[in-house]
Formats: sequence, C-alpha cells, structure tokens
Amino acid sequence: MRRDNVFTGWQTDDYERLVVVATFDVANLRKRLVPESVIPEVGTPGSPEAAVAIIVDPDYESGSVLFIRRTERHGDPWSGQIALPGGRRSLSDRSFRATAIRETKEEVGVDLRDHELLGVLSPIYAQTRHMLVVPFVFQLKNHVDTLCNEEVAESFWIPLSDLTTIPVSEVTVNTQDGSMTTNAYVYHDQVIWGLTFRIIRTLLDRELIT
Repeated sequence: MRRDNVFTGWQTDDYERLVVVATFDVANLRKRLVPESVIPEVGTPGSPEAAVAIIVDPDYESGSVLFIRRTERHGDPWSGQIALPGGRRSLSDRSFRATAIRETKEEVGVDLRDHELLGVLSPIYAQTRHMLVVPFVFQLKNHVDTLCNEEVAESFWIPLSDLTTIPVSEVTVNTQDGSMTTNAYVYHDQVIWGLTFRIIRTLLDRELIT
C-alpha cells in the first residue's frame, strides 16, 4: 500500500491491482489504437504538423514506455519538458510515420524500422502553436540502447504498471507565458504534463481516473 508516496506494506487490493497491470497486454493495447491507413498523409495546408513515437519494451519491467527530457533551450516552447521521442514533420517526410521514425532515430538513436508498429492513437492538437501531432505506438522486438543527441538531456523508461496507477496531480509549471497550474503525472522527480500527459492518458484509457 502507498500513502503519500511512502510504502507501508502490501494489502489485498494492492496485490490484485498488481496482478492486473503488471503484465503488458498487446491485445488490450491494440483495442485503443487505429490502423495507420486511417491517418491522412497530408494535414491542413499551412498548419504545423508533428509525430511522436510511444515506444514499448514488453520485456523491461513487464512492459515499459520510453520518455525523454528535452534540453533546456531559449525560445523552445517545450524546453526542459518530459516528452516522447518525435518532432515536427519535415518537407522530406513522406508520411507522419516517417516523421516519427526519423525523429526517434535522430533524438535517441533507435531505428523503429527494425521494430513493430502496433497502431496509432487519434491525432491530437498541441495547445502550444496549435500543432497537429500524430502518436504512433511501436513495440520493440529486442532490447535497445538509447543514444541521445543534443536536443535530449536524458531518456528513461517508466513501467506501464506505474503509469496505470500514478494518480493525477495538480502542479504548477513554468512556460514561456508565465506559470500555470495543470494536471500531471508525477513519477519520482519527473513531471509529465501538457501534450505528453494527454497522450499517455489516452493511451492508457485513463480519462476518468484521478
């Protein structure tokens, strides 16, 4: 049982919850995804577009997701934030999937062409710059080592079992426009908020869980 982030011993309901969420279930995850074919290759002309990769390692901690912390840079609206690998679509990218693959390779050194695409979450608009973002979900076929470029300060894995049970917290964050209070998942000292929070909440079907 956990109270105020302090472990006080296992209770029956804790054990039952652990049994439910501890094992990564591909079939259940696929139910929340759509095939890549339903995603248009071209979005709204003139509007910024991006793609991110939700990378699941089914063997690490019984299923974990890769996150990054972006390097702090002046003028970057996502400076220092916890994020998923990905970025803005380039004119050379033939599809949103190509964007996710290219950006992931550049940022963390993982070539997603060697792994399995499980599906896509519904596109979502980032409130910053009103950018259309398409989240792709990949499952690793084998363990990978990450190699972060200059845009990424660090990368780390969070078990799906933890993401499923972390309560939603209200936190105050600093943005280019000043401070604001928002919902977030707080994992140790990592604060997941904004677009990444919304994507993970949708991935885990946690809209009504607080």
